Formats: sequence, structure tokens, C-alpha cells
Amino acid sequence: MESEILLYQTEDGQTKIEVILDNDTVWLNQYQMEELFQTDRTSILRHIKNIYKTGELKEDETSKYIPKIQLEGNRKV
Repeated sequence: MESEILLYQTEDGQTKIEVILDNDTVWLNQYQMEELFQTDRTSILRHIKNIYKTGELKEDETSKYIPKIQLEGNRKV
């Protein structure tokens, strides 16, 4: 399985969203969704929980752990 990381930025440079593209599926974490939809994380969590509760999507098929990678000097940790 090969993943691509794409960076999207608004023309004014104020909003930048990095997404993972994996087998034609876009993966965003809750913080990225918060930025994309210009809302708070609480709203995102509420909507996600409702989607799973109603059975619209299955959590085990539509969620996965995405580690947050940050730079320390020249190293990714």
C-alpha cells in the first residue's frame, strides 16, 4: 500500500491542509477537518460520532491511526 501526501493551500496562504491520499481515499485527522470546515473540533467529533451511530459509515472501515510527525532539527519524529 503506497500513500501520497498532498498539501493544499488557499490563494491567500492563510489555510494549509495536508492530506494523505491512499488508494483513492483521502484521509484527514480531526484537526485537519476542523481547519477544512472552519469549525471547532467538538463539532467535528459530534458529527463523526453521529455518522457511526446511525450506521452511515463503519468506524473500523473509515478510521485509522495516523501518527503526527513533526520536525526536530533535521529529523522527523
